[in-house]
Amino acid sequence: MGMYKILLEDSIGYDFTLIAIHGSLEPYYLAYLLNKNLDVRLARTCEDLLLTQYESTARYPCFEFNDKQQYIDYYVLSNKSKVAVSQNLSQGLFESQQSLKTAYFIPELPQVDYFIKVIEDGNAFAKAKTLKTLNQIPQIVTAYDVDVSTLKNKEHLIFE
Repeated sequence: MGMYKILLEDSIGYDFTLIAIHGSLEPYYLAYLLNKNLDVRLARTCEDLLLTQYESTARYPCFEFNDKQQYIDYYVLSNKSKVAVSQNLSQGLFESQQSLKTAYFIPELPQVDYFIKVIEDGNAFAKAKTLKTLNQIPQIVTAYDVDVSTLKNKEHLIFE
């Protein structure tokens, strides 16, 4: 009897647009600016996105809007979260100490503050127009399209 070799390929399709945003804004204020300028109605999700990093759970605020007329789903999520990390010290009066570390949702892009994930059914989403509008908002430093295929941790972006 012959031996068979089965090759498994990464068949998960990443058919969404990912936009990176630089700007030191609070998440709720960014959602307000996007609602005002992009004509969307982003609302905070009931639950934050959770990832285990540095032996602790990092919480990333997420906002979403489902445009039922154009079949487009918008998700705005933070790339940075503060995580409390315990350090064991063997000397001194205190045996353990807690410090804050910054955890990143997409560690390959630590300079990015927020991501906009756009899932579309069809060709209704105008990426160039959206990027132009985002770059015209004074509080946003810059916004640009991210190639998802180059990211190592792209599985973090699969949520709903």
